[in-house]
Amino acid sequence: MKEVRRLRYAIIGGDARAVCLARLLLEEGHRVHSYALEKAVLPGQISKEDSLQAAVYGADCVVLPVPAERSGLLNAPLSEESRPLTEILEALWPGQPVFGGGFGEESLRAARQGELRLTDLLRRAEFTVGNAALTAEGALGLLIRESDRAIWGGRVLVCGWGRIGRLLSLDLDALGAEVTVAARDPRDRAMARALGLRALDYPELGDGIGDFEFLVNTVPARVLDTGLLCGVSEEALLLELASAPGGFDSSLAANLGLRVLRAPGLPGKTAPWAAARLIRDCIGKVMEEGED
Repeated sequence: MKEVRRLRYAIIGGDARAVCLARLLLEEGHRVHSYALEKAVLPGQISKEDSLQAAVYGADCVVLPVPAERSGLLNAPLSEESRPLTEILEALWPGQPVFGGGFGEESLRAARQGELRLTDLLRRAEFTVGNAALTAEGALGLLIRESDRAIWGGRVLVCGWGRIGRLLSLDLDALGAEVTVAARDPRDRAMARALGLRALDYPELGDGIGDFEFLVNTVPARVLDTGLLCGVSEEALLLELASAPGGFDSSLAANLGLRVLRAPGLPGKTAPWAAARLIRDCIGKVMEEGED
């Protein structure tokens, strides 16, 4: 049996996933230090450091959030302060393994200049597929909980045929929904049809968009324009899963009297423990690959 190596981890920022990850690592016998998690409830054995330097000094692994940043700032909803992510990266030691997801160009530049061993988890298939599955599950829960209409027999539009769109569409279909996939790529539409779903390009939605009871967007680009949005039924529920700018204008939708739920980063809200285990497993795999 391979002996588990005890490491020192620095957990910097993040949401409930970061809290669960810190607890998991502690249970495995690792030393865990945190920073920018002042509001989090953590076991006493996990140090809440007052300075970034104290958290990352001697760390075998630095874990940033997924996504790591929002508008250039560290994604840290459980912190009292806002910090540019570049400042965090510039404070790290050359050669330190750093994990996170969704890094912007300035952050990537800072990581290269600091000679950091940066891993973007959103570029690792084992993470993105698992994260998509957790997102699809969470989206299903939201649709069921937040609407007085049934999924079974319900008319659902799913915008996008990426990992989340595919998994969510198939989950909805398995529950008896009438699923229509909107996608620009004809190959994506062909695959959706081959799996027994309806599929249309966005211009083909036309007046028929008013027939849908649920509309779920997974595309981080404006795919539902003003004309389409104005045609959505007032009885419909719109769920936005994509990051900014999103698939439609949420302010316009609200002005039109439509009900909109925004839920980017859904695994952190609906399945933080499972999401934390996924992050832990991906980090462990990368660390093992580095040792090999």
